[in-house]
Amino acid sequence: MPRWNYKELDYDGIKVENIKDNKFLFDILCVASFIEITSDVYEGNLSKFYSGDKDLTDWLENDWKEEEIQHGKSLKAYIEQVWKDFDWDKAYKNFTKEYLPLCNMDNFQDSKAKEMIARMVVETGTSTFYKGLVKYSQDLDEPLLGIIANNISKDEIYHYEEFEKAFKKYNEEEKLSKTDIIKILYSRLKEVNDEDVEIAYKNIEEKNDYEAFRKTVKKFAKQYYPYNMAVKMLMKPLKLGNFIESVTASTAHQALKIIGI
Repeated sequence: MPRWNYKELDYDGIKVENIKDNKFLFDILCVASFIEITSDVYEGNLSKFYSGDKDLTDWLENDWKEEEIQHGKSLKAYIEQVWKDFDWDKAYKNFTKEYLPLCNMDNFQDSKAKEMIARMVVETGTSTFYKGLVKYSQDLDEPLLGIIANNISKDEIYHYEEFEKAFKKYNEEEKLSKTDIIKILYSRLKEVNDEDVEIAYKNIEEKNDYEAFRKTVKKFAKQYYPYNMAVKMLMKPLKLGNFIESVTASTAHQALKIIGI
């Protein structure tokens, strides 16, 4: 069950004047809300993939899914309080028409340990994105945005840790090499600009320019994205040790910048 309740937040206290004309913020919150609130579909696929692991599937259904959906609901409530003319439900319906047929297990890894690494990459991306959003909220002088983003980031870190535990369990049998792990990390990182983001973005408004949006996201990342945090989380499955990790961290840091994280 979720460890915080979005309904208890003071949406009436949002400093609307500080953000109402910020289209980039509107766009990234809409994209995030669409994807987060669709987590029941992701959970169903993961539970099928890990059927037989009752502890994991129970956690996915009762904790992970519920917390992810709450993330979407909290962002939706925020959007509807600030941008009252936006029809979130209509836009989301259009998003799901295009997106749900693509939500299948075709892109899953070919083993359970490998798929857990992929999940860890996803949680790295979300936890660090929301951590960057916390910093951005400070520049915007919008405290509630920071509270929501911080709550979500903490949840995502917790999810990462749970997926890491599952990875270690499955890898006791699979014994993936560092080369195997690096290949999965690389392939998953290449999918950072996933089609789900593009589909969500273009369903906010038909006239939206996705390439222009990506460029703005890169500018946001350069200023607010916690690269060091991302590098540490991504490198954990490799068990490199502190010394080697410190040597390779700068290279990984630059790689993240190159691919636009």
